[in-house]
Amino acid sequence: MPRLIGDRVMLREYQSEDAAQIRRWVNDAEVTRYLSTRFWAPQTTVDTQEFLSRMMQSSHNGYNFVIAAKEDARYIGQLDMFRVDWRLRQGEIGMVIGCAEERGKGYGTEALRLLSGFAFQTLGLERLELEVHMENTAAIRCYEKAGFVPEGVKRHAYYNDGHFSDLGIMSLIRPDWQTAQTE
Repeated sequence: MPRLIGDRVMLREYQSEDAAQIRRWVNDAEVTRYLSTRFWAPQTTVDTQEFLSRMMQSSHNGYNFVIAAKEDARYIGQLDMFRVDWRLRQGEIGMVIGCAEERGKGYGTEALRLLSGFAFQTLGLERLELEVHMENTAAIRCYEKAGFVPEGVKRHAYYNDGHFSDLGIMSLIRPDWQTAQTE
């Protein structure tokens, strides 16, 4: 797995030492409220170890990265392209900035830009997509800064805090990414 190096962050492979940082946020309701059901509490230490073990395994249908500080490779969050469809040349991604003190600093946007370059230039993909909880305005802002555009809304597609809510679909396609590289 290549390391992707940016100005302030790098995307690196998962390491067994990341378990302690993942444990810091994985049962925090504020962090996980908008994440996929795979992160719904309670998450045991065994759950975290099994997740980490899967992320450390190589797969040609997914690319799993830790978002890390460039200067010391310290864990900040994770950005996974968990499903690559080679026939349609598209990937589906998910991201979390697990360290609360690191949110709002632009690390997620930089990480998404690094992953987009890898997806379009190295892997030859045509499209990246993600789902985002419509109430998660900070994430939507981050994705838009990285070039993702809203495509639509899946109504009542997520259940949390005792009610159903909507999920947005956002994407970035190769032509839009290429145009942004020349601006």
